[in-house]
Amino acid sequence: MKEGSRANALLVELLLVIFFFMISAAILVQVFADAKLKSRTAHATNASMLEAQNVAEDLYVTDSPAAVLNGYGFNEKDGVWTLEKDGYLLRVTILEEETDSGILRKCDVSGVEVTHDQSGAEKESTLLTIPSTRYIQKEVSP
Repeated sequence: MKEGSRANALLVELLLVIFFFMISAAILVQVFADAKLKSRTAHATNASMLEAQNVAEDLYVTDSPAAVLNGYGFNEKDGVWTLEKDGYLLRVTILEEETDSGILRKCDVSGVEVTHDQSGAEKESTLLTIPSTRYIQKEVSP
């Protein structure tokens, strides 16, 4: 009977060790999954920030924002220009206010992360918004 109880104790210890490693593995899988998600979000934020800064600078110096946005590959729908990239989306809205002395052009360039939840529905979260404002003076006649 002594050998049977010793074998049973060894079996229980072995089951406890296996259980411990299973729980540890489950926790590590969750940690690595969270790290991958954060890495993907950081990459989308960084890439969209660089691209948004380039677009905002080009929109500031140009007289024809539509030509610049078409050059980047943006598509216009209902006054909002969009460009889909890998893991993020760039959106540009342009508002122009005409006054007697000139035109005030306000451009907002936004980087949006597009993710899919477990049901497959798209979820959007704004990563950043860069404003670009320019005043274009009209020629004044004497």
